[in-house]
Amino acid sequence: MRIVWLMLVAWLATGCAVNPVSKHQEFVLMSEQQELQLGQKMAAKFAGELPLLPDRDPLVQYVNEVGQKIAAHCDRPELIYRFHVVDDDTINAFALPGGYIYVHRGLINYFNDESELAAVLGHEIGHVTARHAVQRYTQVQSYQLGMAVASIFLPMPPGTGNLTDMLAAAVVQGFSRKDELQADELSVRYLRASGYDPEATVRLLETLKRVEQLNIAEKKNAGDKAEVYHGAFASHPETEKRIRQAAAKLDGGARIAAIDRASHLVMLRHLEGRPYAGSEADGAVLGQRFIHPQMGLALRFPDGWAIHNGKQALTARVRKQKVYFRLSLKQLAKHTTAVELLKRMVPARRIRGAVRHGKRGKWRWARLQADVSQPHVSEARADISVWLHGGQALVMVLWAPRNDVARWQPQFDTIVASLHGYNRTRDGAVPRIALHKWRRGDSWQRLAASSGMVLGPLTARHLAILNGMDADRTPPVGTTIKLVR
Repeated sequence: MRIVWLMLVAWLATGCAVNPVSKHQEFVLMSEQQELQLGQKMAAKFAGELPLLPDRDPLVQYVNEVGQKIAAHCDRPELIYRFHVVDDDTINAFALPGGYIYVHRGLINYFNDESELAAVLGHEIGHVTARHAVQRYTQVQSYQLGMAVASIFLPMPPGTGNLTDMLAAAVVQGFSRKDELQADELSVRYLRASGYDPEATVRLLETLKRVEQLNIAEKKNAGDKAEVYHGAFASHPETEKRIRQAAAKLDGGARIAAIDRASHLVMLRHLEGRPYAGSEADGAVLGQRFIHPQMGLALRFPDGWAIHNGKQALTARVRKQKVYFRLSLKQLAKHTTAVELLKRMVPARRIRGAVRHGKRGKWRWARLQADVSQPHVSEARADISVWLHGGQALVMVLWAPRNDVARWQPQFDTIVASLHGYNRTRDGAVPRIALHKWRRGDSWQRLAASSGMVLGPLTARHLAILNGMDADRTPPVGTTIKLVR
């Protein structure tokens, strides 16, 4: 009991601090020195967990150059701001306490001039200047203190005490709606003060709205439930509301050119050759094919399958049908055969028919059918195979309702038969951004077709959004645009 009262005394004694942005007193449980130390601790953690591009990479240097311009005109210019690029295709950006700013390459791909990059960096700097992470920490700490007091009377569940991990999850997933709107407002102000086009905030939010709508369209096209997008942006305010409020802040302000063509070309040249979706290490979807250069495999799906390359598995389904696929990797602890591994995975009473096995290329495989319960289909007939090589096992599962599986078995056989060793010449490479000068007679659909519909049936819409416009608009002849090849 005495320990808890000491915690309460320390909590109440922390006092108030002046917020650097609002200039108002606010109650927080962290001094500026503690804020900086926490940011250093979290940055060290992320350095070991995130695929960061090296500081010497030209794209990182460019992001840092723009970020420092914004930081010089923010409400906490005395802080040392550090800018990092996360090398994956997630559409996200976040800030840690004390001035550590992270932008994912997947978001940078959608920038079309330097002002749009500055808008995102200004938004994240706004989170730092307004001490949003410190406010979130205070909320979490207050909750923890309440839990500690309650634990005198009630037993507490394990795992409730790691504040750093809880805060890290909070800043990556987004702050409150009020905080996000304030960061948008600060971004507009910082852009204007730095000589950038403040309307870039509006343009970028419009692009994010288009990406959101495209994601919904693709999910509906596949027959999946359409959910609001942006991955870690999901907890941010509705994009339309942010567009309206950011636009309102522009009224009465000095207007700068809507698009800076010189910085447009600079931005695009920094993106040229960068991966658009996927990577050598994570694999990539190319139309109806999947390649994984690092693992050395490739396979093809028949028309009509919607394919998604997730962090944990490659998944697919026949559009608007209860027919599914999953390919995952399993690390083996002991030497085994493909047949032994497969039989350990599937109870004998569930197996239907014989267990087949053999060797294809570098893999030893085994395959069977079983009546099992699977995601989305409780009474499913599954076609399950394992592929062993070098202490790893690929586990491939295809399934459909038991009373309908005969209809889809030929396609299951086609997919399984398509698995082969990756060859760059034959199978293609990870999709990358290429530059193209718009010519008379060009259209998004024609350019999509020339790419082999590399991004699926909505490739034309993808390309238009990548260039900051709807698919029913086209750029002037001679404009340099981004394609995916």
